[in-house]
Amino acid sequence: MSSLSSILSIGRSALSASQAALQVTGNNIANVDTEGYSKQSVVLRDGAYITTQPGQLGSGVVAQEVVRSYDALTESQYVSQISVRDRWTAMYNGLTSIQNLFNESNTDGANAALSNFFDDWGDLTTDPDAAATRQTMLEDSQTLLSVYRSMADSLSQQETQLNTAISDDVDTLNQLAQDVADLNRQINQYQIDGVSNPNSLYDQRDAKVEAMASLVDVNVVDNGKGDYTVYTKSGQTIVDGTVSFNFAFEQGKTVRTLSDASIAATSDAQCYYDGSDSKEYTIEVVDGTASGTPTFKASLDGGKTWLTDTDGNTAIFSANDEDGKVRVGDLDIWFGTTTDATTFPSDLNTGDSFTLVPKKALYWYTTAGTPENVTPQQYADGTENTRRITGGALGGAFLLRDGQLGEYQDSLDAMVNSLVWEVNREHSQGAGLTNFSTVQGTYSVADTDTVALASNASGLPYFDRLQSGALMLYAYDANGDLATDAGGVSLARSIAFDPTDDTNFSSSGAIAGSLQGLADAINDVFSPDYLQAAVVNNQLSISGQNGCTFQFGDDTTGVLAALGVNTLFTGSNASDVAINSVVTNDVNRVCAGHVGTDGLAASGDNSTATAITALEDKAIDFSVTGQAATSQTLGGYYDALVGRVGADTSAASYQSTYQSSLADQTKAQKLSVSGVSLDEELTNLIKFQHSYQAAAKLISTANSMFETVLGMKN
Repeated sequence: MSSLSSILSIGRSALSASQAALQVTGNNIANVDTEGYSKQSVVLRDGAYITTQPGQLGSGVVAQEVVRSYDALTESQYVSQISVRDRWTAMYNGLTSIQNLFNESNTDGANAALSNFFDDWGDLTTDPDAAATRQTMLEDSQTLLSVYRSMADSLSQQETQLNTAISDDVDTLNQLAQDVADLNRQINQYQIDGVSNPNSLYDQRDAKVEAMASLVDVNVVDNGKGDYTVYTKSGQTIVDGTVSFNFAFEQGKTVRTLSDASIAATSDAQCYYDGSDSKEYTIEVVDGTASGTPTFKASLDGGKTWLTDTDGNTAIFSANDEDGKVRVGDLDIWFGTTTDATTFPSDLNTGDSFTLVPKKALYWYTTAGTPENVTPQQYADGTENTRRITGGALGGAFLLRDGQLGEYQDSLDAMVNSLVWEVNREHSQGAGLTNFSTVQGTYSVADTDTVALASNASGLPYFDRLQSGALMLYAYDANGDLATDAGGVSLARSIAFDPTDDTNFSSSGAIAGSLQGLADAINDVFSPDYLQAAVVNNQLSISGQNGCTFQFGDDTTGVLAALGVNTLFTGSNASDVAINSVVTNDVNRVCAGHVGTDGLAASGDNSTATAITALEDKAIDFSVTGQAATSQTLGGYYDALVGRVGADTSAASYQSTYQSSLADQTKAQKLSVSGVSLDEELTNLIKFQHSYQAAAKLISTANSMFETVLGMKN
């Protein structure tokens, strides 16, 4: 039945509930600027009811629990948008730095240096014998090459900085995963369903997940309390309840996928490589060792597309049995063992494939401790491997490192490679102001006797530009006149040479198209009385005998340029290109002229200078592994590279701005639910203050009623 004590009890519960509501409201106001704080409120329910006359009467109010304002859908959308935003932000920040390297807005860029180089050769056409003009050309050449080396070094530094940033981000990601697992453990410990909610722990967990999303793209499955799973959108689990999983940024691993035949034979066949690249290589055996020398094809995008030959057909590489190694892109690839590349495994079968990762990569470690490669990967058609990481700052950093930065490095190397070849091709057939008494090439071969120079295994950077033909060589006597042999025949000899010939050469046993084969061919014509050719440090060396000197002439094979004989430049890419020390030590070695039909280099001849000058406007070939070859001028190719850097930066800038705007809008939607509104809290403050006052008035009224009853007794 109703009693005065019941009224007091109701008043007490109302006071308690109002006080709790006021405390929560005050906490909301205090945390209005706290990042990640979710607005809280008290859940009130009416107390137990007592059945009496005239019916059920309430017993007051119960402040059951404090809950936070939270919308799972909006939070999920915001987490996804964070990943997209920070991917593009990372790419834009990196591209902005790279763009500065290709800034051609002033007159001191690479294009200006290239123009000066060709202008100097143009000056040599008008005064080919002038020492000052030759020296100016060499100085401007040094400037040009130093620009290329500086750009290559800066790109390499960008890669190093990206690797450092990636390593730091991976460490952060692993720590965040551990933190979330720890928070799940605490939530399980402190939550009492329907009574006590650790709202601060929930907010902390959300903040940690948002920080994860800033690094990688994530999804969340929340089954309540600490039964909470965070995984990448490609399916790798980061946190499963109270267990966290680790990522590692480490040197790439080779993964093999064996055919049924190899599995049945319990094959131990493996593929190895030397070198590094920003791409991953997929090697698939076309013909195994059962048919003799194994052949294979290669892909740079996980087997989506295969490298092609000059005719557009899938390129088939043959493992050579001389040194076992085959040059594919930037790698030397072989089968066998780490120490023996010439002995092929007997159980290498058609269909066996190997994934080579010649770079530092991101791996996710499963519960069994097995690493899974999750490094972001872009296919040749521009789409991405959705089984790998695609979002977040890590996704952006990897795509920048392996995509844009790797392509810029390859394109710059391709430009320098073609510049060196084209200039050396002309220069090696030219004549300087003084004859050679001795000369040695600058490019070394891997095998001097048993590998043809045009073979993939030769070790020459320009092996694929060689062809069958002949080279002219002129010997001069001590007076500088064209020498004659014992029969009175002048020693202006055309030496037939086929760098693709892998048959035995009779004089020494070396195959005809090898470096030793070339030396033998020269010696057959000039040795022992006039010239002596030899192999020194795996390079071609030619020396005059008995006071003879010599000059070079037309070379339809390209072997002089490929071996670095009588060339202007050394190296083959932007990082190692330099001027041949033979030329820098003696400007008379600059080949502006050409040996004439009479076997002599006429004073004032500008044939070679004219040919090199013409290269400025000549369409030449440029080749980047995995891309279609192009033919354009040197300046045009570099302009296209600069334009690509600018376009990529502009696109990243747009995406970064756009995605940031979307993230801000999504965050605003989230805050409209979970954010603290001071206007709302001030309203609640007044409401709960009045509730408290009313509850106090109820208690005061009950007290007066008690006094009245007591007064009646008296």
